[in-house]
Amino acid sequence: MTIEKLRHLIYSLLKRSERHTKTDMIYLTKGGFWLLLNQTISTLSGLILLIAFANLIPAETYGTYRYVLSILGILAIGTFSGLNTVAIKASAEKKEKLFWKLVYKKSYLSLVSSLFGVMVAIYYHLNGNSILTISFIIAAIGLPLAYTFGMYESLLLGRKNFKGVAIFSSLNKVLVTISLVVTIFLTDNLLILLLIYFIPEIILQGSFLLYLYKTKPQSSTDQLDQDNRLFKFGWHLSLMDVLKIIASQIDKMLVFHYLGAGQLALYAIAITPSSQIKTVMQNLTTLALPKMNTAKAKDTASSLPGKIKRLEIFIIGLIIIYWLAAPLLFQTFFPKYIEAIFISQIYALSLLFFPRTFLSTAMTAHLKQKELYLIRFWAPIIRISIFLVALPLWGMWGAILGSIAGNFATTLIYQYYFKKAFAQNLVK
Repeated sequence: MTIEKLRHLIYSLLKRSERHTKTDMIYLTKGGFWLLLNQTISTLSGLILLIAFANLIPAETYGTYRYVLSILGILAIGTFSGLNTVAIKASAEKKEKLFWKLVYKKSYLSLVSSLFGVMVAIYYHLNGNSILTISFIIAAIGLPLAYTFGMYESLLLGRKNFKGVAIFSSLNKVLVTISLVVTIFLTDNLLILLLIYFIPEIILQGSFLLYLYKTKPQSSTDQLDQDNRLFKFGWHLSLMDVLKIIASQIDKMLVFHYLGAGQLALYAIAITPSSQIKTVMQNLTTLALPKMNTAKAKDTASSLPGKIKRLEIFIIGLIIIYWLAAPLLFQTFFPKYIEAIFISQIYALSLLFFPRTFLSTAMTAHLKQKELYLIRFWAPIIRISIFLVALPLWGMWGAILGSIAGNFATTLIYQYYFKKAFAQNLVK
């Protein structure tokens, strides 16, 4: 190869890289703006709602409410969340007939969550707790409807219609928040709060999904009978999520069981700021999944680790800012929970491990089923084991330090299986 040809080849590669970089930046800027707007509205709505709960109702009532929500999170296993992920992929690949088939499947498969809800209600009925009995009957009715109608987001995300996601989701969040805040001003009855938690969301999300169905494209080239692969993968993703979902709620359940509803209220308020920050950053993984679906495995394997390291540096700065701001934040908005300040600051260290979740996103995008199964078995098992040991021994600090230790262990597991999944694509 002559010097001139070599120079021309290098120039061509640099120009191609520049075009890809510009395309990625445009994608992130456009999509990121709408998702950031959506998340900003969601975060503000969540903060307003948390302030209302923290200041207007007794800690015992709020703690019981959070306990019920944590159980609802586990009952949601029966809604088969993996179908939402593959629905994004189906929409991104312009297989919208397949998307609506997935909605139909989810509508009746989600009745499993109703069965779980009735079983929990029977348990509390046998133990003489009428409030929790009725609470889980409400959940048995509301969960399948809410989670099925919520699939409208998967369709819009697959289309990369982040503006539509922002408009629909923000409208839903604002109206549900207003409904709950007004209700909190009028009553602290747990059952009424749960009804208001479900009813506006079901009505709104059902309306969004119906609108998208009526305005769907009439022509589609996807072959439903030839594409059961995505449905099967969604089924596997749902099974993989079982332990993960339990692990995400086990801390709240154990705090309620060992320390009581009042301490759960304190714990919930302490972890909420960092949890909200994680949710905001989750937008990046939402943006990344449709993009990774169309990227080559080699490109993902080579570029992702560097991007993760840059994000980790940013998060260190974010943690420092939160440490400085936390005292003023709690004194201003949560004066009844001042003792949660230091707990909240320590819990913020768990943010350090968030960027490694992109490794799981990459494996999902490239259908690395074996590695995902192993990740979603070992990571939750370790997290649950840590909580079962730490929380009975050290109480509140067992929950906080157990969460940090669990996130650290999950990071190591993600890293290990990412390298195995993309071993042929990683540059030596």
